Amino acid sequence: MRKRIITFLLLVCMSFMYSQQEYSILKISPELLENADAVVRKMHTKLVVEDIDKVVVYTTRIVTVFNENGEYFIDAFQHHDVGQGIEKQQAIILDAMGYEVDKFRKKDFSNVSAFGSGTLFADNRVSYLDYNARTYPYTVIYTSEFENEDTVFLNQWFPLEGYNVSIEESVYELENPDGHALRFQENNFEDLAIENHSTGNHYLYKLKNIKARKHEDFEPSFRNTTPNLLFSLDKFELKGVAGETRDWKHFGKWMYDHLVAEHDHLPESTIKKMEDLTAGASSIEEKARLIYQYVQENTRYISVQYGIGGWEPETAMNVDRLGYGDCKGLTNYTKALLKSQGIESYYTVIHAGESKRHIEPDFTIMQGNHVILNIPAEDGTDLWLECTSQTTPFNYIGEFTDDRYALRVSEDGGEIVRTKKYMASDNVQAIDCDIQLDVNGNFEAVFTRTSEGVPYGEYYRLQRENEDDLKKYYRNEWGRLQNLNFEDIEFHDDRVAIQFQEELKFSGSRLASPAGERLLVPLNFIQQGNIMKKTSQERTMPFVFERGKTYKDHFSFKIPPGYEIEALPGSDEIASEFGEFSINISASGEDNSIEVDRVLIIQEGEWPSDQFQNFTQFIDKVNTLNNLKAVIAKSKKS
Repeated sequence: MRKRIITFLLLVCMSFMYSQQEYSILKISPELLENADAVVRKMHTKLVVEDIDKVVVYTTRIVTVFNENGEYFIDAFQHHDVGQGIEKQQAIILDAMGYEVDKFRKKDFSNVSAFGSGTLFADNRVSYLDYNARTYPYTVIYTSEFENEDTVFLNQWFPLEGYNVSIEESVYELENPDGHALRFQENNFEDLAIENHSTGNHYLYKLKNIKARKHEDFEPSFRNTTPNLLFSLDKFELKGVAGETRDWKHFGKWMYDHLVAEHDHLPESTIKKMEDLTAGASSIEEKARLIYQYVQENTRYISVQYGIGGWEPETAMNVDRLGYGDCKGLTNYTKALLKSQGIESYYTVIHAGESKRHIEPDFTIMQGNHVILNIPAEDGTDLWLECTSQTTPFNYIGEFTDDRYALRVSEDGGEIVRTKKYMASDNVQAIDCDIQLDVNGNFEAVFTRTSEGVPYGEYYRLQRENEDDLKKYYRNEWGRLQNLNFEDIEFHDDRVAIQFQEELKFSGSRLASPAGERLLVPLNFIQQGNIMKKTSQERTMPFVFERGKTYKDHFSFKIPPGYEIEALPGSDEIASEFGEFSINISASGEDNSIEVDRVLIIQEGEWPSDQFQNFTQFIDKVNTLNNLKAVIAKSKKS
């Protein structure tokens, strides 16, 4: 009897479930709900290539949102330029059970500039759904039809959309009825059951039922590790300018001829000014350094997304007259100034950002979000200039554009090159600190930290902060030190050596803790390179360190009068494929001090998930040695 009742109830529940509207939350598989802020019920992108200057894009996107974080994945918007039409745009809001509660037509969408207030000129706009949820969960059904005349950009397919979002179904479809020449590239398809139903000039890809993924510490870039599909027409148009993308050489030639060429003319007065400025310089690098300094002192960065789809730089003549420009304009301007003095340099397109992202070397397609300048140096070592910054040193690019493939453009065509790489031996932070202890465990410290390589770019900005903000910064960074009071804070910025130095005098309380008549002195005065880990984390992804770093510390603990060293921990060192650590601890009888020298090197590299346990063991050992304490006691002679 009991089994019959259970069976009957299950049938009732199933009947109730399948009687719901199509997009009721009850129809979502329980597996897809785990760790999910949102579930993409359906994402269907369809492109129809009608000609080399017309692609029609149809979008159907259905997303169920469970909380505020899930609203990030609604993506009910369409980018467009002035003069380009959105043929159709609509959004329907459903409640949890899948019943319609609201509807937005094209006229109800907000239509604004695609760029913020820092952009002076732009013809790029975005039409987006501005919806304030009253309750969760809810579902958004978004549909649009858009005619794109700029066929250099074809929608790419990234079926996995981020962390904490599940995918019921993602579909990418491209119809090419007239058989226009095109190329495509499948990336990272190996580990997922992606269906390919392509035939002839009709391409169709599907992916279904992918559970939400949680972020893991130190995992590789999401974009670089998830499946994606790239398409590109061999012949295209951008704002009415025809082009060809067969390979990087041809594409770079098109960029040079239509975007860069004839943009480097300068007033004769400016050319004469450059001649006078560099008259005493004896090398290309010395001349380039002076011209770069001139650009920094006489121009400022303002975003300008205008001219051939926002990809054309402002002319050097206009930048010279106005004194401002964006990355394209300022790079082109610096290039023109260098050319006026016989120095060849190259306009270089790149993906900028803290995480390294390459211009795809094996697939020619319009890419990049930034432009920098490349100068082939006399010794064969390229120089790289970040022309948008008024403070960045000459030939310093830091983690913003380091070690990644870029497109160098010249009148001979395009060439894939790689920017400067900062090794672990380049990325150095070194501390030298004298700490005077008193009998209550309080301290006074004279502190110097020197940063080079990538850390330089992280710390040199401190010199532009006001005193109150600096004190807050250091109190936050050194949170384990109590009741910090700062007597003096000074900075030294060596822009030639590219070395930044912080010099501080400060005091604090209760550094050393009492143990009867003894004091326990923590030998890790200030922690550098402290890598935290989640020991309970289940690892599925590889882990990566994009840049190696070296941390060097010297601490000299001055013992208070009337005390002596009773016990010191031993020195030690650790070596692994992930890095190295050494600590040397000694007593100095001359000034009654404890000397600590510590070096931590983290190597650049990528390792499979099954090596994460070994990595955490290495870090555990490092942290154990960082927690060593010395024991000092009242002197028996006193």
